[in-house]
Amino acid sequence: MNFAVKSHRLHVGSSAIPFIPSPNIGGQLSPKFLIIHYTASGPDSDIASYFARKSANVSAHLVIRRDGTVKQCVPFNRVAWHAGKSQWTGKNGVFYSGLNNSSIGIEMENWGPLKKIEDRWISWTGVDVVRSNIIEALHKFGVPDCGWEVFTKAQIETAQAASRAICAAYKIQDIIGHDDIAPGRKSDPGPAWDMAAFKTKVGLVSL
Repeated sequence: MNFAVKSHRLHVGSSAIPFIPSPNIGGQLSPKFLIIHYTASGPDSDIASYFARKSANVSAHLVIRRDGTVKQCVPFNRVAWHAGKSQWTGKNGVFYSGLNNSSIGIEMENWGPLKKIEDRWISWTGVDVVRSNIIEALHKFGVPDCGWEVFTKAQIETAQAASRAICAAYKIQDIIGHDDIAPGRKSDPGPAWDMAAFKTKVGLVSL
């Protein structure tokens, strides 16, 4: 899929992707990073619609579902509330704190960590997850050591295409995980997400 950014909105050809505006936004944004998250939700949840509620008190720029469909909730030139308490040192040696103010957030629909009960894998809501959709792995920061739902081929390809368009439109320095900027507090996107391979596909290779 060939995306392009026009007027801070993601487009396919001349058409903007579906836009579900979130009221949970801040001021102007000049993005320097892409931050990858998982939604910690199942296929029956509509996270974009959840972000549209003021009571959610959270948002992200894009939500990519398991089937690869994508919705935008915040324009790329406005701050979304996805990073929370966070910090990162960029490739230029500049220290950033509170990365809402310098990043675009991409939410990937995914359960995240799963609990094993006998021969079943269970989400945090108690829903059974198909064994073939799971890997067992230790998080790079040590915990948790558990099962993780894999990301689908369709949503990874959509995320790659969207990220290429965003990187072409803005001066993006790096693509990082929520766990990188808030280690110990956050575990997304977790070990099922191959960040090195993703950045190579996007064309943003780590220095």
